[in-house]
Order: sequence, then C-alpha cells, then structure tokens
Amino acid sequence: MQKIKKVCLRAVARFKNSGFVRQLSLVVGALMFAVCDAMAASKGAAGFTKATQEVSSYQTPVSNLMKAIAAVIVLVGAFNVYFKMQNGDQDVKKTIMLTIGGCIAFIALSEALPLFFN
Repeated sequence: MQKIKKVCLRAVARFKNSGFVRQLSLVVGALMFAVCDAMAASKGAAGFTKATQEVSSYQTPVSNLMKAIAAVIVLVGAFNVYFKMQNGDQDVKKTIMLTIGGCIAFIALSEALPLFFN
C-alpha cells in the first residue's frame, strides 16, 4: 500500500510541476462554464416564452374589463352631468368633456391593447 501511495504522490508531483493540473483545471472550468451558460440560456428562453404566453392569455379579459370601466365612467358621468344641470352649476361643459374623454381613453386603450402583443 505504501508503494502505491508513493507512486501516486510522485505522479501528482510530476503533473503539478509540468502545469498539467493547471491546464486540466482550466479546461474543466471552461467546460463547466459553457455547459452552465447553455443550460441557463435554455431555461431563460423557455421562461420568457412561458411568461409571454401567460400575459397574452390575459389580453381578452383585460380588454373587456377596460370596456366595463368605460361603461361605469359613462354612467357616473351622466349622473354627475344631470345633477350639475339640475343645480345650475357653471361647469357642466367641463364635466361633459371629462366624462367623454375618460370614456374614449378607456375604449381606445382596450382596442390598442392587442397591438402590444403582436
């Protein structure tokens, strides 16, 4: 057993002196780095693909929700305009314009939403 140990120690010492161990460790390190980088890139691409599909699946419900919010804006705005007209307030035009502007903005955004995912 002692003889095998001495032979192994001499072989290791010879490889250390020749720089073989250093070269081997550099090659193994570079190989591990390349494999890890390739695996990380493949996992990242799959993750981005899955995330894109998940976000795209919410496109129709979000668009419908924005249209529903526009409908609520119209209803609240109509009541607000009616009450202002009954009370004789001077800023009825401003309220009408704000209501119409909010409604148009939400409808336009709900129609433009699919363009972001194409």
